[in-house]
Amino acid sequence: MADGPVSRIEWVEDQLRQAILSGELRPGERLLTAQLSERFQVSPTPLREALHRFAGEGLVEFVPQRGARVSELSPRDCTELTELRSMLEPQCVAHALEHGDDAWRAALAGVSEELQVLWLADPHDFRASEKAYRTFYEVLTSTCNSIRLKRYATAIRDQEARYRIATIEGLDRELLAKEHQRVVAASIEGDAAAAGEAIRSEIAMFASAYAEQAEGRV
Repeated sequence: MADGPVSRIEWVEDQLRQAILSGELRPGERLLTAQLSERFQVSPTPLREALHRFAGEGLVEFVPQRGARVSELSPRDCTELTELRSMLEPQCVAHALEHGDDAWRAALAGVSEELQVLWLADPHDFRASEKAYRTFYEVLTSTCNSIRLKRYATAIRDQEARYRIATIEGLDRELLAKEHQRVVAASIEGDAAAAGEAIRSEIAMFASAYAEQAEGRV
């Protein structure tokens, strides 16, 4: 870890973010500064800054008299993230397809194959497949030359991870893999319209699964 207060804050923020997004810190779990300080071997100050930043992103909420906790999953939040990602991701990919070269297409095919192997593995490791899913989209959008678009698309995709993790075990992963193949094929062919349609369909599969799951708990 690099020296200096800025890099220290960034390191803590990244560690804490990954713990939340991966489900290691579960929805509703209290985030006690003293425990987190011991876990990450840092002072409370960068942790407090990270928690307040995450509150602005909707990943953390502050409860009166109880402090911070990981935000609960909710149908409303899922719907909002789905709508935002369905707008941003296809646009980001469309920009990326304009600049993809042979090396990019080869890398895309490689990370896609790794993802599908993990999805179809028995037993299924949901954390490993989620990490591979995010890696795939990082490669897919890596050639997008709009810094802001890529940043916002990545942020929404990452926040949506909690809903993918919550539903992936109940999904038909063979069907999901077939839908994903449409994303890959259209992207490699440079067909932005078809890629966007396939991406929105893939996103909708996770959203529908969460909606059904949430309805079943009512």
